[in-house]
Amino acid sequence: MAQLRFFAFVFIALQLSFPPMVVAAEMSASFTLGKQYFDQGQFEDAYKELHKAFLQDPADLEVNFYLGRAAFESGRLEEAVMAFDRILIAEPDLARAKLELARTHLRLGSRELAKQYFKEVQATNPPEQVWKNIQNFLDVIAASEQRHFVNGLFTFGVSHDDNVNVAPSEGSVNINLSGITIPITIDQTPISDQIYNTTLVANHIYKFEDSPYAWKTTAVNYNAFYENQNIHDINFLSLASGPVFQGQNYLWQVQGMVNQVDLEYDRYQGAYGLSSSLTWLVDPTILFSIGATAQQKNNYQDGDRDADNYLITAGPIFTLGPNRITFALGKEFENAAHDYNSYDRFLVLTRYDRQLPLDFGLFASFRFQNTNYDKTDPLYVNNRSDDVLDLSCGVSKQLWQAEDKRHSLAGQISYTNTKAESNVALYEYDKNVTAAELTFAF
Repeated sequence: MAQLRFFAFVFIALQLSFPPMVVAAEMSASFTLGKQYFDQGQFEDAYKELHKAFLQDPADLEVNFYLGRAAFESGRLEEAVMAFDRILIAEPDLARAKLELARTHLRLGSRELAKQYFKEVQATNPPEQVWKNIQNFLDVIAASEQRHFVNGLFTFGVSHDDNVNVAPSEGSVNINLSGITIPITIDQTPISDQIYNTTLVANHIYKFEDSPYAWKTTAVNYNAFYENQNIHDINFLSLASGPVFQGQNYLWQVQGMVNQVDLEYDRYQGAYGLSSSLTWLVDPTILFSIGATAQQKNNYQDGDRDADNYLITAGPIFTLGPNRITFALGKEFENAAHDYNSYDRFLVLTRYDRQLPLDFGLFASFRFQNTNYDKTDPLYVNNRSDDVLDLSCGVSKQLWQAEDKRHSLAGQISYTNTKAESNVALYEYDKNVTAAELTFAF
């Protein structure tokens, strides 16, 4: 029903498009004062004065009309229905009263009655713009009665990575062999490559009738194909499904999930688990979200990396006019079959988005993660500790949008610099990725 608020302004146009109500020759002081309060948006005071005027002259149509409107705006929906019904008893074809009655029934949740009155007005062949505005309401009512919803996006991208093998910054690393530290030389020559990727995200939502609950299922498929370094070709497939509960100012969902990663067309890793997220609208400019995921990972090529993984994230999103600022903190724990593959990780994300004229947009982001491994890998001298910093920026442009705004095509160009530092030289590297993407939303 929240979508119906977008059409509140329509009633101003509708009311201006029909002849005025019949006005009594003499208006009581209570009616005059009540109408003044109503025009000023003081609906409680307006209702009190208009109710006095109604008691003085219950048959006055103008008094009943404004009494009904004041009752509606002050939340007295049943009284509003009675006021508009009294008008229609006297004037059965009065379009303005039917429109207000339709709106009131819609607020009460009586969609069938609302549709009936909307259609009766529409059948009188009103002005074209009024007819269209009423049709907008009928379309929204039809959408609110819909049970199945499907949406998603498809992205095709091309990127250039100047260090696909994450070649280390240094040319040697210390290896521990039987307690003896031996320096070995490693290739630090970065190799660049072109990468072609596709991403498909498909959502299905089933809304239970007259219930705040829904059931959401999401499927994701990501593919990356390297022009030369085919050993990095990857396919990711994920499926998540579970209930969604929508309150007045929050959305809570819980989903079971399963995913699979193939590397160079061989099974690499599978995982299954449970995730939950809560999004809360603090006020019109602040959105706060918190999420948690627990999953078990199975590494098909190295059983020592089988692990239980837990992730918690939280942070606000600020929307200030054309500006959006996102902050997020995260904590991740992975308990692997062997302790030297287990780690604790801390994440920080900041992103700034700016909407520009002509459907352009700009963004810049900062992402930092610190990872500390629980035990020393037998090959290394120290407990491994890594810091990875990503700096990104880009520009986007909406290229096309359908009239119903359900389908669109957008393009994006971005640049990301990644710098990794570690107390194990093998894991220190720099890389730069430039990407161009086209996204079709449906």
